Amino acid sequence: MSYAQGALRRGGIWCRNSGVRHAKGSVSISAELKAFLESGLSVVVGTRDADLVPEITRGWGLLVSKDRKSISLCAPLATSRKTLDNLAGNGQMTVCCSLPTSYKTVQLKGTCIKRAGPSRTDRVAVERHREAFGCLNERMGFPRQRTVTFWQRELETSPVLVKLRFVPEQIFDQTPGPDAGSLL
Repeated sequence: MSYAQGALRRGGIWCRNSGVRHAKGSVSISAELKAFLESGLSVVVGTRDADLVPEITRGWGLLVSKDRKSISLCAPLATSRKTLDNLAGNGQMTVCCSLPTSYKTVQLKGTCIKRAGPSRTDRVAVERHREAFGCLNERMGFPRQRTVTFWQRELETSPVLVKLRFVPEQIFDQTPGPDAGSLL
């Protein structure tokens, strides 16, 4: 069992040393950005190991905290083991959120501060996200059954989700165009 798997079984907050991971600083998430993040986006979670080798996994069900200082999301446990080990090692993560209809994209870089099993609220957010994602893709001509098949295959390989909560320290506009890479 990896360190990350053991930490999840021990119940939630974790880190290499003290058991609590602290973010360097945080940025406040605007109401407009909150609405965007909690819509039907394509979400990819990125991490890296000690040798700077990247790893990605899909994210679902983003929820911005009431104080707008942290974000939680769920990821499929079976396909996120390397991601979880990377987070246990250094806590650094990036979340890229892209709207399929316009390619509007935001990248949030920050520190993972908690990992736990998803609550009922998290599972509802995942289902709401998947439904919104399916509707957006259907509007673009992508048959709904293909989106459903995608989810079913993901659920077959990884029926268990893990919740990640992180504090964004930098937020970038990554929409293709002249402003890509600029801080928001």
